[in-house]
Amino acid sequence: MNRFEGKVAAVTGGGSGIGAAICRRLADEGALVAVLDLSVERAQGIADELPRAAAIGVDVSDSGSVEDALTRVEAELGPLAIMVNNAGALAMSHVARVNPLIEQQRAEQAVGQITTPLEALARLTDDEWRLVMSVHLDGTFYGTRAAVRRMAERRAGAIVNMASVCGIEGCTGHPHYSAAKAGVLGFTRATAKEVIVQGIRVNAIAPGFIDTTRTKDQVGVARSVNVARTPIGRLGTPEEIAATVAFLVSDDAAFFVGATISPNGGLLTAV
Repeated sequence: MNRFEGKVAAVTGGGSGIGAAICRRLADEGALVAVLDLSVERAQGIADELPRAAAIGVDVSDSGSVEDALTRVEAELGPLAIMVNNAGALAMSHVARVNPLIEQQRAEQAVGQITTPLEALARLTDDEWRLVMSVHLDGTFYGTRAAVRRMAERRAGAIVNMASVCGIEGCTGHPHYSAAKAGVLGFTRATAKEVIVQGIRVNAIAPGFIDTTRTKDQVGVARSVNVARTPIGRLGTPEEIAATVAFLVSDDAAFFVGATISPNGGLLTAV
């Protein structure tokens, strides 16, 4: 299949995980791919795998960096047709603090009473909140705005914003991440209704638990519980999320505007 032959696609967070899978899938279908990542080295590693690609460093929390990156994309590859706002970040200090308490609560739940407080919200620092918001929500805003500024001139384009099931149901112990991803969904809906008259489609994906390097690091109880919570009985793969992206940016999804597709293995069935 060459659905994207000659089209230029930019993917933030493209140097690893889901982003790398998206880059590979779009390239397999003919796209010229700009691998955008905070680490140019990671981006170059993926770009070297692809037949027609460019590796470009970007800090999605910096609007100027995003604008400069898309200017380079168009200078090196051509007019931007596809934008995937996928870059993410975790406040690892928060994760290290909260995950053991979540596991303790799950152990207590198994015997009938939870007594351990998470204090995830109470101990969440301003810096941890700001990091997650700046990358996930600000980064999606900056990337979408920069892409629309270019696509509007040609009255054509497709944008996909990466959300999460946490933005739909809220994930216990992770209020900042849940808030950021809920913001991505609201932003996507409002933006999509505005820019469709300019020929630009904007949609969102809200994955469930996906088997990335990051989740592989969650050994033991946390990982097994995530599998147990998912009715299909396994974690999703980055390639499955990449396939969803490929659908949403293709002509097959021409009637999808402001939609949220949630590949989650049955974790949520009403989105």
